Amino acid sequence: MKKLLLLVVILLFISSCKDKKNQQENSLKELQKQALELRKNQIDFFINATPKYFTAKTLNGKLFNSQDYKNKNLVILIYDKSYLRKSESYDMTKELNDIYNSYKNKIKFIGIIEGYVENQNELDEYLKNSGIIFEQIDNTKSQNKPQVLDYNIFCNPAKILINSNGKVIHSSCGGGESRELIQKLDSIKNFH
Repeated sequence: MKKLLLLVVILLFISSCKDKKNQQENSLKELQKQALELRKNQIDFFINATPKYFTAKTLNGKLFNSQDYKNKNLVILIYDKSYLRKSESYDMTKELNDIYNSYKNKIKFIGIIEGYVENQNELDEYLKNSGIIFEQIDNTKSQNKPQVLDYNIFCNPAKILINSNGKVIHSSCGGGESRELIQKLDSIKNFH
């Protein structure tokens, strides 16, 4: 009887292990499926990528559609809301406005603000004194507000240049260092 009981316990244990393994495999497959779905919907701003078209409302209430810039050059500037305020060591607004003023007649610009905000008043406070002079998209998130755009850039500030063929020819991160972007903008500006 003890042997039979032991055999039943062993069989139950093996069965339980198989069920656990199947559950783990199913969970892994589900996670992989979700990751694939996320990547499928993500805008690719990495160098040499051809980002899919996207739309979003700007802070001025206009609809920005990247497809409107097909066959044109487009600079996308992505930055956390905190960079809208000048710090002791870095003034992102001045840097980006200077670039915009130098190239706005030949190249289109859009800014994307990101980061977590408690509420709209918090974002409005950042925007009030920022002085950004080009169109911006609010891509911030809060407890009740998801981001409107999903892309594969996770650094700030990010500077992306998409050429008239729709290909990313520049993608960089960090403030205060725009030399390579400016060189590429100059080559585009002088080409036309």
